[in-house]
Amino acid sequence: MTILGTALTTNATKVMLLGAGELGKEVIIECQRLGIETIAVDRYANAPAMHVAHRHYVVNMLDSQALKQIITQEKPDFLVPEIEAIATSLLVELENNGQKVVPCARAVKLTMDREGIRRLAAETLHLLTSPYQFVDDEAAFRKAAVEIGFPCIVKPVMSSSGKGQSVIRSEQDLTSAWTYSQEGGRAGQGRVIVEKMIPFDFEITLLTIRAIDGIHFLRAYWSSARKRRLSCVMATTKNE
Repeated sequence: MTILGTALTTNATKVMLLGAGELGKEVIIECQRLGIETIAVDRYANAPAMHVAHRHYVVNMLDSQALKQIITQEKPDFLVPEIEAIATSLLVELENNGQKVVPCARAVKLTMDREGIRRLAAETLHLLTSPYQFVDDEAAFRKAAVEIGFPCIVKPVMSSSGKGQSVIRSEQDLTSAWTYSQEGGRAGQGRVIVEKMIPFDFEITLLTIRAIDGIHFLRAYWSSARKRRLSCVMATTKNE
């Protein structure tokens, strides 16, 4: 049996969300239905989850010192990252010292880092991926694009919402693509991935949940590259 302490008491079970968007708001509402004390943290005021949380904080989520101060003050039972733009090295440190991070800090760190997740998939798990190179400067970037061939894609190793990403169709696009990649990265100017653009029919998003009773794969959604529409596979499976 799992025992949850009552919110706003000395034995409260606390959940702190790092990221307070619309999805975070839904998580906080569900937590409160279980009597859990909730804290929402984000980089801007009046974020959606802040409207319903017991308490909230506004802080630069990439500032590990400021973020650690809030976590130390609140002492949450669970840290739940809701966005990628977080000081992931801090999460790893806290988890190593006994803090529960859900999902685990390594998963969050890989989500933030295109190089880490690509090398895990292609070089550790030996999954088939498009040809790619990681580079640190414009000269290496130009060389990689020519070697990989056009069209190719450039992405900052750390970015979200498509920022800094572009398709390079010829050598004439290289200067603007490099400039845009440096402007759009979360970490500022720096490392990018250059990868071959491959033809595809659709991409699949598969929501996966690891729970106490196993790993669950929810309905798979795909976006058709040709018809530009969303469809879904009406199937739910479970890995026993």
